[in-house]
Amino acid sequence: MSDLAPVAAMAPTSRENRPEIVGPDTPEAPYPLELFGSVTKGFGRGARFLGIPTANLPDSSLGPLNALSLTGIYYGFARVHPTLSTPLPTAAPTPALTPSQSTTYLPDLAAARINTSYHPPAPKGMGSHPLTADAIASMPAHTAPYPPESAPATPGGVSTKVRRLAEEDGKVWPMVMSVGWNPYFKNEKITAEVHIMHPFKHDFYGHEMSVLVLGYIRPELDYISKDALIADIQFDVKVALNGLARPAYAECANSAFLTGSPQPPVDQTSENET
Repeated sequence: MSDLAPVAAMAPTSRENRPEIVGPDTPEAPYPLELFGSVTKGFGRGARFLGIPTANLPDSSLGPLNALSLTGIYYGFARVHPTLSTPLPTAAPTPALTPSQSTTYLPDLAAARINTSYHPPAPKGMGSHPLTADAIASMPAHTAPYPPESAPATPGGVSTKVRRLAEEDGKVWPMVMSVGWNPYFKNEKITAEVHIMHPFKHDFYGHEMSVLVLGYIRPELDYISKDALIADIQFDVKVALNGLARPAYAECANSAFLTGSPQPPVDQTSENET
């Protein structure tokens, strides 16, 4: 069997019949799923090629995704934590993963786990804002632009310093996340790429990010053109906002995992063996 991802289904020429809202009115198991890690440098294609910036988490942060069975587009909330002491991301390569025979099912991911049992509260006001159902429903139903200011990069493409976040940048915002092989770009490893629906002033490599996954939108597809891919992503944003504007989902924006102090992943394997 090839080490490359299998061929994904081609997106239909017309996507006019896509539903504008998906999933139940209340998050159901295995949701919510919590991901946490330091934002790392990705391929740079979202911003440069598509004009849609994404934030990547390291493979070590993706253990909770083992609860999922499908690759594709997910939605929920995310927060980039405002800290000046976050270490820069490392440039160490991560091992490639071998896909299963199905184009839609996830292989077993890294065995990393996250401790979701306790999230200390953050200082009053940090990360919180009136992200109500009405506020979510009134947000622009399109992707956020690439930051107008970007930090100088090293030859390897990683920012040379961690940039200070504006107050608005450090709050909780809706997100859509691609989990899979990105068949349009022919990835050789599985990735989780998060698009946060907020116009950041500059990149935030090295900052810690919390991601709360609340539901599934659609499978990953291949596309006949870049414009077709962009159109589908823009519609994903609309679907996500419609779903998150439901009261039971909107309440999740105030979860302690997002608004509390950032908590690093905890590998509980050794604890379970004692």
